[in-house]
Amino acid sequence: MDFYPSLLDIAKLVLREEGRDRTAEVLLQRVVELTQADRGFIVVHEGEAYEQRFAVAYDPATLTREHRRFSRSLVRLAIQSKEQVTSASVAADPSLAPLSESVLGLAGHAVLVTPLHDADEVYGVLYLERVGMGHFAADAQRFLAEVAEVGGLFLRRAVERDELRRQKASLEQGLYASHDFQGIVTQDPAMLDVLRTVAQVADADAPVLVRGETGTGKELVARALHVNGARRNKPFVALHCTALPGAILESELFGHVRGAFTGADKDRAGRIASAQGGTLFLDEVAEIPTELQAKLLRFLQFGEIQRLGSDRTEIVKVRVVAATHRDLGALVRDGRFRQDLYYRLNTVEVVLPPLRERRRDVALLLEHFLRRHWQRASETPRFTAAATRALSGYAWPGNVRELGHLVERACLLARGPELDVDLLPQEVALLGGAEPAGSGPFERYTAEELDAARQGAVAATEHEFLRGLMTLHGGNVSLAARSSGLHRTYLHKLLARHGIKPA
Repeated sequence: MDFYPSLLDIAKLVLREEGRDRTAEVLLQRVVELTQADRGFIVVHEGEAYEQRFAVAYDPATLTREHRRFSRSLVRLAIQSKEQVTSASVAADPSLAPLSESVLGLAGHAVLVTPLHDADEVYGVLYLERVGMGHFAADAQRFLAEVAEVGGLFLRRAVERDELRRQKASLEQGLYASHDFQGIVTQDPAMLDVLRTVAQVADADAPVLVRGETGTGKELVARALHVNGARRNKPFVALHCTALPGAILESELFGHVRGAFTGADKDRAGRIASAQGGTLFLDEVAEIPTELQAKLLRFLQFGEIQRLGSDRTEIVKVRVVAATHRDLGALVRDGRFRQDLYYRLNTVEVVLPPLRERRRDVALLLEHFLRRHWQRASETPRFTAAATRALSGYAWPGNVRELGHLVERACLLARGPELDVDLLPQEVALLGGAEPAGSGPFERYTAEELDAARQGAVAATEHEFLRGLMTLHGGNVSLAARSSGLHRTYLHKLLARHGIKPA
């Protein structure tokens, strides 16, 4: 087999270095396919330990925990000798028997282990393995050595990025493990910084001002401040200040006594008193009328409230979290919001980034809302490639709330588990960059799109060939292999990959 056109493709792939981690996986996948291996890994030498990175299999469904095992003795030998190690049947190879008992579990396994160099340092290996097909051919061995040389430095960088990502994920998991951030789904660095601030100030009594566009999750952050602090077992009381006119808003905040105004037929504790010992969340605090802002400031300064119609003051201890999508500083300059109240509310400020600045969170949030809204447990819903492109390119002016409503709508209207662009609102499909019907198969007409289209065409042709071959021979794999000239084990792999079951 002529491996060198494929080596050229791999060299181009490495030189582009777009999306290193994904590129490393694609590189490994191509090596596994071209060498007809069952599975492959990058194994990294870290001190006395050997860690797997970017494990792939010819058929990804077969990459179980058992299949991820490898011989550390062979890895150690390749690293120490700085030479390629290969064997047609590891357990039966007398030259490898002295290594350790770990090779005994590889009966019938052929291996090909190639060192990865960076200058004079060997930092890991490319490890290929297959079962029941004999040794790796000499040209496959030379090809893997060339791949290791061409892609060695690139693979090292990918491994280092993978390790940094694992360390970061560990820190993030520690943050989520030790704090309750229910409903907040993110891997965005700016949003994770917000959560660290929330965790740091949750136990404090100081007011917190949460700023962010509509739909960014300001109330979720307020609840996180409440449940992660000492007030978690006390009330969390929310008041949306835009929903009520000034007179009613004052009564809602401070309460009233019977007869305070027409319709006040009984005493009523306001939201502040109802939150005693807990947290009061004032959403859209910028909408509070200026005459009511003075009373709110007095409460924040002295902890005192006075119900409408009463001349008695009450002492209430609550933690106030305020939220707004508006620029309070600008409102202060315009004389529409009290400067002293602004400074009092803004003791700690938390700013939530809009979803358009959290692009890496879109896919996570789509999965989160699909799990929440999908009602048919026997099916696993997913958005098609075209729908995913549209969703990824959309600006999300309504932020996470808009995304959640969109997924709920798609789940309600879907007739099957594949959710396509026809289930998206028109503005999402159009502004997201989805191609109108009949305008062509490509989005941006790039080399990457052409490569993807070629691979799709090859896969479709391969699938059609296999279906026809198996139909011709009545589903008999042995007959089909002899007739076509394909190795029987390789044919089994192809059938499994395309989901075609033999008779």
